[in-house]
Amino acid sequence: MNKKRMRCALCAALCLILSVTMTGCVGGVDVLNKESGVTLPPAATAHAAPTGDTNQEIAQTVLLYVPNVSGTRLIAQTERIVISAARHPAETTLRHLFAFAGSDSAQPLSRDVSLQLSPVNPVEVSGGIATVNLGASALTLSHGDFYVVCQAIANTLTQWGDIRYVNVLVSSTQPGLDVGANVPMGCFVQNLNDSIDALTAAAETLAAGPADRRVSLVAALYYPSFSGRGILAEARGVSFANRSKSVLIEGLLDAMSQTPQQISNVPALPNLTAYLSETPVVQEIAVTGGQRAVLRFQQSFNDALIASGVPRSVMMAAITYTLSGFVPGINGVTVYIGEELISSVVPGGVYEGAGETIAFSNEVMRRSDFSRFLLDNCTLYFSDGTGRLTAVRRPVPYYETRSARYLIGCLMQGPQLVDGISDTHAVLPPDLGDADLLGVGLDGSVMVLNFSQHFASAARECDAEAERLLVYAIVNTLCELPAVRGVSFFINGTQPETLSGGLYLPGDFLKNGSIVRD
Repeated sequence: MNKKRMRCALCAALCLILSVTMTGCVGGVDVLNKESGVTLPPAATAHAAPTGDTNQEIAQTVLLYVPNVSGTRLIAQTERIVISAARHPAETTLRHLFAFAGSDSAQPLSRDVSLQLSPVNPVEVSGGIATVNLGASALTLSHGDFYVVCQAIANTLTQWGDIRYVNVLVSSTQPGLDVGANVPMGCFVQNLNDSIDALTAAAETLAAGPADRRVSLVAALYYPSFSGRGILAEARGVSFANRSKSVLIEGLLDAMSQTPQQISNVPALPNLTAYLSETPVVQEIAVTGGQRAVLRFQQSFNDALIASGVPRSVMMAAITYTLSGFVPGINGVTVYIGEELISSVVPGGVYEGAGETIAFSNEVMRRSDFSRFLLDNCTLYFSDGTGRLTAVRRPVPYYETRSARYLIGCLMQGPQLVDGISDTHAVLPPDLGDADLLGVGLDGSVMVLNFSQHFASAARECDAEAERLLVYAIVNTLCELPAVRGVSFFINGTQPETLSGGLYLPGDFLKNGSIVRD
């Protein structure tokens, strides 16, 4: 064969490979593709069908930010760790950060204090904000050392693109930067430039400033989601006239009353500060210790919430999370509406615990009372009604955003009122449930799904277009997950050739952007 013929043969082989992989399925054929293609021999099954949820762990190299040997700067140390693909790696990574014993180039994050995560809601991620809840041992750090630890945590967690801000609490309370717990810290962002001396000086400057000086900080604000399913976080710069706790509280309530800048499809809140009947005060909690913010709203606040479509329980959750995450020393909130002291709520539309009474100990609402309310957005794919898919953002419990099983369950539910986009259509057949997903497993970067025979029977009724949307809705949804690059389908432990004749099922399906509406 001369060189010209060899080049032609190589080009033909490359075109053959591209004609197959462009369909999104390795070794598959898409009958809706109008161009002529080549039918390959049956793809060898490279994966085992999972039974139950197995093989969800993956090894990942992460960066741990710790002081260098001389203690002058925070530097990155690489470490190979095992994480669950179904959960955000933030919590596991922080445990390794606190356990780092040192190396030739770096020292532990703290030599004198054993840092630990709190057993209660150790890491929560919502709206690009990671709220880290440290154990009580962190209180033994000096305020300068604590500030450096917070910056190390922020540098470590912002290595993932979905976290931009870090809020650090100790035992579910914002400790502040001074002995009296009066100076707020706000949210931390990545800072790879400043030395440790510069960070310590910044903490001292913030703590030593006059109490009546205007201060501007980034705060984690929480908003009720649409249809009362829970609360979503947003980081925003907020300016306060001074650092008195009453002013901080009113400033946060005023910021919450404004339209969110990044969160969509949330109800418009009433002007919270306009419904206050008195200036907020801070009181000591006699029984358990700590401080509580006491808010007194007018009786008409009830009607304003009803008009906004915001359940009382969700509003209380948003207020409690916002105030306790920012105002130093505040570990609870007490609310009056008119003459009524809010001692309990009965949530209605939340994902977990709907209809169950939440009673507040000593009439003090705490973050732990509302932890089930915290949501974050996941990405799902549904039909746009024209033969294409569209990406939809849906608020779900923050710890489920990376769970393949949970996301497929969301696809089975079909479009919901809480979705960020309306006018979409279900892609999976009706009457499917969690029992129809027999197993979920991760093999390398391929998510392997084992569906029931009932799933296959329901899908058999689809025409070629509906089958294509069904398969790629699952594939594209799961390929949004950082650990997933492809999806493989099984039915009751085996790979059939097709579901309804439109797609060749064996092989690994890749994300298909060409089927998605811009």
